[in-house]
Amino acid sequence: MIATKSRKISLKGQDKAIVEVKKQLEILEGELFDSDLYPKFSSKLRIQNNFPLSVNKLEIFQVNIGYMCNQVCTHCHVDAGPDRKEIMTKDTMQQCLEAIKIAGAHTVDITGGAPEMNPNFRWFIEELTKIGVDDIIVRSNLTIIVANKKYRNLPAFFKANNIHLISSLPCYTADNVDKQRGDGVFNDFARSFENA
Repeated sequence: MIATKSRKISLKGQDKAIVEVKKQLEILEGELFDSDLYPKFSSKLRIQNNFPLSVNKLEIFQVNIGYMCNQVCTHCHVDAGPDRKEIMTKDTMQQCLEAIKIAGAHTVDITGGAPEMNPNFRWFIEELTKIGVDDIIVRSNLTIIVANKKYRNLPAFFKANNIHLISSLPCYTADNVDKQRGDGVFNDFARSFENA
């Protein structure tokens, strides 16, 4: 692992070109992904006689409800962070609920940023429970529990709503975790279990 200074702001906040959709599409459509070593997804689908990709039944509905996060991880695929204010609105969440009902999806997988930072997060969970979703997965960094007093009761909320909680660390050592996720993250992760 290369020692890096913890970032405090997202790549978008730093005005890095890589966060722009146009730049990402240029890379994906470029010659790098036009070889046998790195084939395009559509090429793999054609080889398997499954192009265009189609689905018979929607069983799992995964939804990212915002880029806002209490961490700025160097490996974050959505470039989440405290400076990212893009979050899903309650109206859009309502549309998701309708789509889930129509599709009959039995599992809803909620991610972010830190999905708990969306002000409608708890409402959304309660609504999913009301419509009978069998398995509600929340992908959490868990440090949100110790980040602010208003999140301290999340373990009780998760338990009351039978949430399937998924969290991970990039390594088992504090030094490596803090290099990737920010100073003190490893200890905050461990402290989150005190509230469980």
